[in-house]
Amino acid sequence: RVLSCGLKDFCAHGGDAAGTAAGDKRVPKIASVVGILGHLASRHAGSIKQELLRMFHESLGSAREHHKATVPFLLQLALMSPTLLATVSPELVDSLKPPVLNQLHQHFSAMPREELDGVVGVVVHLLCHTSAGALRTLRFLLATAAP
Repeated sequence: RVLSCGLKDFCAHGGDAAGTAAGDKRVPKIASVVGILGHLASRHAGSIKQELLRMFHESLGSAREHHKATVPFLLQLALMSPTLLATVSPELVDSLKPPVLNQLHQHFSAMPREELDGVVGVVVHLLCHTSAGALRTLRFLLATAAP
C-alpha cells in the first residue's frame, strides 16, 4: 500500500524520469515513503523486494499512465534509499533478460531526449553507488554490451 500510494502521489505531481527537483513539493511525500519502507525493511525485506520487482515488471507491459511513471518512481526511491537499492539490485539485474530489455527499450523509446538523458544519468549514478551485487552488475553490463 505504501508503494501504491507513493506512486499515485508521484504521478499526481508530474513525476518525471529525471528525478525530483530539490524544490519540488512532493519530496516530503516520497521521503515519507522511503522512511516507511526503510522501517519495514528490517522485518519485511523479502516482501518489499518482491513488490518492487513486481511493480517494475508489471509496468513494462502496460501503456497505462501510472505504469509509465513506475520506473522513474522506482529510480527515485533507489536514489533516496541505498537500503532499497541494495535490497533489489541483484535480483533486478538477474531479471534483465532480452525480453525484459526489449520491453524497457519500448517503454522509453517515445520519451523526449532530455528525459531519457535524465534517466540514463540516474541509472549511471545508481550503478556507481551500488555495492551489493556490483560484480554481478558489471558482468551483466559487459555481457549485454558485447555478447
